[in-house]
Amino acid sequence: MMIRLQLGAIILLIGLLAGGCGVVPRSANPPVQTISKDTTSSPKPVSSTSSTEIEKEEETSSDSSPPSAMEVSSLNEAKSSLMKAYREWKGTPYRIGGESSKGVDCSRFVEIVFEDYMGIDLPNNTRTQLNEGKGIRRAGIRTGDLVFFKTGRKTLHVGVAVNRGEFLHASTSNGVMISKLGNSYWRERFLAARRIL
Repeated sequence: MMIRLQLGAIILLIGLLAGGCGVVPRSANPPVQTISKDTTSSPKPVSSTSSTEIEKEEETSSDSSPPSAMEVSSLNEAKSSLMKAYREWKGTPYRIGGESSKGVDCSRFVEIVFEDYMGIDLPNNTRTQLNEGKGIRRAGIRTGDLVFFKTGRKTLHVGVAVNRGEFLHASTSNGVMISKLGNSYWRERFLAARRIL
């Protein structure tokens, strides 16, 4: 058991060093709101966990009950914020380490969206963002959930769900855009979803 924990820690460290999208240091902005990690269900290291294992692990922790009236109001506000971010950033080219209208990478864009449009502080590294919030099954994705994809052997991609079927992200090919979760490219590469809101 101890060897397995040590191996998991080593794999996680290697994964963090290898990085995914957006591994640049965060600019010094004061946090607006800090999201605490869910201590009841922490995900396994990405490099040793398949998307099927993550989905099975999160089936027990996802909330499939319909949202309350207050949640619906908050989700509507979140969608308005996401659409505002989309209008203001649409077409911004992808640039690893970028954080401006000249270019932005996926994890930094997600951090900007949450901080500037929703007042929530997130880390700006994809692998670190994968540890935020609470695990959600793919079928339970809703507005504001982070969605993660394994786009290469060592690379990850992150976006924010606009609704159950679409997500906002900084695409490497088309810049900031909204894509369909059901698109075969994204469906085959889906890794996990995390609830922040």
